[in-house]
Amino acid sequence: MKNSTARILDPKILGFWTKCLRETQHMSQDALAASCGLDVRTIQRIEAGKGASVTTRRCLARGLGHENHETFDDPKFVATVSKLLEEAKALGEGERAKQFPDHLPVKATRIGSGEALSRFSEAAEAVTLNADEEISREAKESAAVLFDYVRDLLDLGGATSFAEKLSYSDDLEKLLREIEGLGTAVYSAFRSVKITNDSWKDKTPIPLQVGYLVVVPASKVLEEMFVPRRFRLGF
Repeated sequence: MKNSTARILDPKILGFWTKCLRETQHMSQDALAASCGLDVRTIQRIEAGKGASVTTRRCLARGLGHENHETFDDPKFVATVSKLLEEAKALGEGERAKQFPDHLPVKATRIGSGEALSRFSEAAEAVTLNADEEISREAKESAAVLFDYVRDLLDLGGATSFAEKLSYSDDLEKLLREIEGLGTAVYSAFRSVKITNDSWKDKTPIPLQVGYLVVVPASKVLEEMFVPRRFRLGF
């Protein structure tokens, strides 16, 4: 998050703020778009954390009921909101740690291309794959195809030529665009762990790079994933 000296709201904060106010007022994205005089896709992009022009921010402020249409460019408002969210985040992390002591947060990054998915498959030595319950059945089916492809690449390890890697990236690009076309987004995260097994003679822990891949609604912006502290690898 930006600090209190930021002059405009960080796009991710604006998206979060917009979604919170919209849901508090029991408005759909279509209803908010109509109130703002904007296209619904613009509302979706804003809530997904994408940037918005000055004119769009003014329309959004009006549609959300702010009397001052320059609200989202008011340094005092920006500082206040940023501080509130930082405090809420810190409080939430503390409460979450108490409630789920066996889990920890890892930084999440949105996957933007088939090449990025290919790099993920190369970097991960083990993977955890998950489709959000809120996405459609069709999106879950597409996610399953993507997950199977990623697992196949993981099994191949580094035994692939450069030409094959390029082909895999192209395939992953098509799968990614298909999934995004169903109103979803794909996020990845990594975590380094050390594993051992009771059946091993040498109990020295072995380092392992675990990759996490999730498919969520496009309106859900992930900055981190909450994963189990202990990682179990099937043998």
